Amino acid sequence: MLIRTVLGVYGTYPLYLSFYTDIFLFGVFMKNILQTSISQEQNSDQSHNISSYNRLLSVVKDLACVRTIEEIIEIVRLAARDLTNADGVTFVLRDGECCHYVDENAIGPLWKGMRFPLKSCISGWAMLNKKAAIIEDIYQDARIPIEAYKVTFVKSLVMVPIRVSDPLGAIGAYWSTRHLATPEEIGMLEILTDTTAVAIANVQLFQKLTNQNALKDKFIAMLAHELRNPVAPISNGVQLLKLKLGQTGAVGETVLMMQNQIKHLSKLIDELLDVSSITYGKISLNLEKINLVELVRQSLNDHAQAIKKWNLNVVEDLPNKPVWAYVDSTRFFQIFGNLLDNALKFSQPDGTIWVDFSVIPGENGSGSVAVLSVRDTGIGIDPTILPELFEPFTQADRSLDRSKGGLGLGLSVVKSLVELHGGNVEASSRGINLGAEFKVTLPICEEITTSDNELEITEAAKKSLKILVIEDNEDSAVSLQAVLEYFGHEVSIAENGILGVETAKKLEPHVIICDIGLPEMDGFAVAQELSKDSKFTRSILIALTGYGSQEDRQLALKSGFKCHLTKPVDFEILIAEIDRYFDEVLSS
Repeated sequence: MLIRTVLGVYGTYPLYLSFYTDIFLFGVFMKNILQTSISQEQNSDQSHNISSYNRLLSVVKDLACVRTIEEIIEIVRLAARDLTNADGVTFVLRDGECCHYVDENAIGPLWKGMRFPLKSCISGWAMLNKKAAIIEDIYQDARIPIEAYKVTFVKSLVMVPIRVSDPLGAIGAYWSTRHLATPEEIGMLEILTDTTAVAIANVQLFQKLTNQNALKDKFIAMLAHELRNPVAPISNGVQLLKLKLGQTGAVGETVLMMQNQIKHLSKLIDELLDVSSITYGKISLNLEKINLVELVRQSLNDHAQAIKKWNLNVVEDLPNKPVWAYVDSTRFFQIFGNLLDNALKFSQPDGTIWVDFSVIPGENGSGSVAVLSVRDTGIGIDPTILPELFEPFTQADRSLDRSKGGLGLGLSVVKSLVELHGGNVEASSRGINLGAEFKVTLPICEEITTSDNELEITEAAKKSLKILVIEDNEDSAVSLQAVLEYFGHEVSIAENGILGVETAKKLEPHVIICDIGLPEMDGFAVAQELSKDSKFTRSILIALTGYGSQEDRQLALKSGFKCHLTKPVDFEILIAEIDRYFDEVLSS
């Protein structure tokens, strides 16, 4: 009949479709078939229940959106009974050499949750023979295991395999009175099983991709950790050499070059982690009311050496008054620093970089915004690249020598972080060798007031503190100890978590710097254990680790750490953290 004709024409159509794009096309495809069928049926004056087709269309739409097998089963078990007017249906999945009756929808209990050998039940027969089993009287068919059916209401049935080639399972419809399934009922089930097969394939694909993404994230996190561990002692040693030898002369310049390259490597590691975390919404912001003008000035000071090295002229146009906004200061430094790094990287010696900061008052009920612009006279941007410039792994430098380096992740991270702050970023260029400009727009606070809670930080080097370093990497521990002792601190080392807790209780240090990935007892457990002891109420517990994801930071703070720093650490930052928390303890 009608449905048989539809399946005859379209039965060989490839139903395994791409999850991301083709499931929509499949829905349109099925909808067109069904609507054409309805039209043909009406034109031929055959009576048919149009609501069944509408129900089937609804099922196709629902199955296009599912993400789990359980959702599929729930949709199909309800729809199958509606479409066939059967007294019961079963949803069966193949489980090796068994048929698993996963779920049912019936007037009485059937075989939900049970498993039977493929060769001893009718669903197995349908799968093995790759065709529907249509039985008007179960007591007259040798394929039926009568003993299993005697306790049920079933007198007649039809069992249709889910996918003809290599069946995944079967859908069965049952009647309590003798009934020969009509071609329309069989056709409805066959369309339903084909649609179910596509849905299952796409759920499996979705789950596979989800698992692969999870493995990728785990690999990136582990890769970052393993890269940071060997870089940390190198960074510690270089910073110690810089402190002792200074930055002048051939040796001093070599040490400075090594430190710059270590910072570059650390930045690449951070970007690799950030782009993965942002993609999956795993980054949260620590918003505070901060003066943006001051943050821009600090970032420019941080880049002073690089600006001097390349003999670049930086023209600043910053407001004389504070501009307050709710931002994550660490992420703002990352945003502006990335744009400034690009301007430095792609500018020729003796070039000019303009840094402009302005405030645009709000209009028509919209709030005021700050506009931060970084413009250079560098190599410019090919207009064909501009539309995709903020996409991951896009690079303006596509030359074979890759003289400018990078992973092509920095601007993607910038865009995501700016948007998390409620702003936007745009790039423009007049073309190759004509420079480029990046503009960041951020919402600001309407009221401009002076900060009443700025902390004055004194140098930790002026204090002699007892510091315990809990670190299983000997090179990292020893190099960190050397730098801290250079500042006049008394430093002890513990090589694992258990020894760290014991040493801490014995020495009662002012500062405990602890790795996370420790043998025997990890850093989180160390922090939790020490946080229980009133002896360490006034101690500063700092996580210094290769694990740098947002989840790692949150777990560190939850475990009792005062702050979370990633390897390799800049000692100016470490000393500032020690000093800040130490002053807070003294003031309390």
